[in-house]
Amino acid sequence: MKFVIIFLLLIVIFAISITLGANNNQTVVFNYLLAQTECRLSTLFAILFGSGFILGWFVTGFFFVRVKLRHSSTQRKLKKVQKMYDDEIANRQKTELTIPITDSK
Repeated sequence: MKFVIIFLLLIVIFAISITLGANNNQTVVFNYLLAQTECRLSTLFAILFGSGFILGWFVTGFFFVRVKLRHSSTQRKLKKVQKMYDDEIANRQKTELTIPITDSK
């Protein structure tokens, strides 16, 4: 289901970009930090939208990997603490069974 929603979203984005590209065929001068270039407005939209999309995926991927690593580290710590707890409970039960019960009467 998730795949279908993502696929439909990509189709909608693609349709919007084709519509914008068909309606914006003027030539513009684009000044950027090092130089300037003359290109069609639709091409400029496509380049900027694509680079923003890729940059967004990289940033999202970075944070996703960071959270996954932190989660796996926390899981390892939790397993270690759980094992220590289980060992402590087993030791307490073992000592309770070995203590002789005496009547104080």
